[in-house]
Amino acid sequence: MSSADDPLAPFVFDAALGWWEADLPVPLWGGQLSVLLDAPAAGPSARQVATLRAVLAYPESLRGPIGEALLAHYRDEWGCVTPSLGPAPTLQSADEVWAAMSGFALYIPAFRSEVGPVAFEVHMDSQWDEDHGLCVLIRDWAVARVAGQMDCHGADA
Repeated sequence: MSSADDPLAPFVFDAALGWWEADLPVPLWGGQLSVLLDAPAAGPSARQVATLRAVLAYPESLRGPIGEALLAHYRDEWGCVTPSLGPAPTLQSADEVWAAMSGFALYIPAFRSEVGPVAFEVHMDSQWDEDHGLCVLIRDWAVARVAGQMDCHGADA
């Protein structure tokens, strides 16, 4: 059975963290990405599996829209002054945000409802907020929110 037939095949449950994880090629990211499913040891929900299948099949890159959303967040929320760095340079383009980001992961939350749009989060460490990191919530293939990693609320989508 291929991973296309069973997208959960490469996942391993991490009991300490309470989620399923795998490093997978994710076309919308343009390469390998850690993928995390917030689900119990018994396994993810049907909606989480459907979301995973949709994410792995989505052919278009979302890095551009994510970069633009991060740039807007940097300008609007931080005012180019970051808690971690103090005064920071004015960024001119979305391409410049990536140098401040690392540790990317695609997170599929434990949804509160079994029906709803395709929704997932992209988590990352950020030099702008080293204590909390950042999260970009994607809903129906568009950026819905940029927030701290614990403030995306993708489970409500």
